[in-house]
Amino acid sequence: MNEVLETCGIVKIDGIIELPDYMVGNIDPESLCVQLTPIGVYQELFVDRIEYGAKIIIRNGSGGSINAYYHVHAKSNITISIADDEEQYRTTDI
Repeated sequence: MNEVLETCGIVKIDGIIELPDYMVGNIDPESLCVQLTPIGVYQELFVDRIEYGAKIIIRNGSGGSINAYYHVHAKSNITISIADDEEQYRTTDI
């Protein structure tokens, strides 16, 4: 079973979201989803590009400053086997 890794926060003034170490190299870049919520006023926010699966560049189409919350999630490349977990923690072993 593949897990979903996620992170959230406030977009910095430079418009760069740096993914945390636990996500870099451990996610499927094709499954990356970025949600942006403007703070205070309307902003034409969009994802300009994703660099090396580690940085997400956000831009404001109207050219103004960026002030927004973000939520990023993606499928993990790490596969967790449920059968192994069940076998490891049997109640009969307690």
